[in-house]
Amino acid sequence: MSARYNGAFIVDMPDPAEDPSPGIEKECHSSCLSIYAAYEACAKRIEDKPDGHCTGQYLDYWGCVDKCAAGKKFALTQGK
Repeated sequence: MSARYNGAFIVDMPDPAEDPSPGIEKECHSSCLSIYAAYEACAKRIEDKPDGHCTGQYLDYWGCVDKCAAGKKFALTQGK
């Protein structure tokens, strides 16, 4: 519905939709626990090493989460 105000239309816009990604990714975390544990173990190992990194484990974890979440996110776009 719109109203006329000083020659301009003011449109009542609905609140923007909430992004479902964080919730879906949180659900998918449980299917990637072993990979996340490897990432945490790496992070603990390199805590005191200034040149250490866990990039591989980090990317493996998020790859697992993305693979799990992709189908769920796509289903939302299809109205399923």
